[in-house]
Amino acid sequence: QAGPAEGALISLPGRPRAHRGSERIARGRRRPSGAPGQPRVRRAMYLDKNAVDNEQEIAELEKFKAGSGGAAAQRVKPRVEDDNWRARTTDGELTLADLKRRQRDQLNEEFEEAQQKRFKIVNFTSEDSHLVGEKQLSSFYCSICGEHCVAAEVNCLRLPRRKTDSAMALEEAVHFHKKYANFGEKILLRRPNGVEKQYRFYCRQCRQPLGYRPKPPSETAKYTYFFDKALVNEQSAAIAFHK
Repeated sequence: QAGPAEGALISLPGRPRAHRGSERIARGRRRPSGAPGQPRVRRAMYLDKNAVDNEQEIAELEKFKAGSGGAAAQRVKPRVEDDNWRARTTDGELTLADLKRRQRDQLNEEFEEAQQKRFKIVNFTSEDSHLVGEKQLSSFYCSICGEHCVAAEVNCLRLPRRKTDSAMALEEAVHFHKKYANFGEKILLRRPNGVEKQYRFYCRQCRQPLGYRPKPPSETAKYTYFFDKALVNEQSAAIAFHK
């Protein structure tokens, strides 16, 4: 008898005819283990460490974890006080962050000082006062026009008088006073002992000479002199009010 043609498939009895490609796929598959009709046992994905690792291996693992944790704690970055980045420098050397922080602190101090200078609270009581009692001020007027010329705590009409021209002498360091007058030129007068300098002051209204000082108004002098009959203690006593 003639044999089968080359390349033809041979069908075996009791087995279905299959294609070559499906036969290859069937060969690559793994058949389930166990007897047919019994449930398939599924293997666990992870192994039990107690079944694999012994006590010695577990002890070494715990020791390694403890050692790595301590080294990690030692490698912790130290805390930096300034928020800005700080470079590692030698002792005594300033960085840009230090200069910025110093400038910021200086600006804050200047701002606080300005706020404190703006508001100043002073507690003042009668015990802090240098005045023993209230002083009564007296007003004196020009004897011609009645213009207010002098305010003093002493009665100028009862002051000691000078023998040379009978002028009333007021000691400036002892008695408080205020002149409302205009200072004029320097006058030189011949005296028996020499030449006297007088810096005279005049009434603002009628230009009557009221008195003089031995020094200009910008300098301190021991006495202020008022001419005789140049001042009155009442405005109505002036000549201008007698008309």
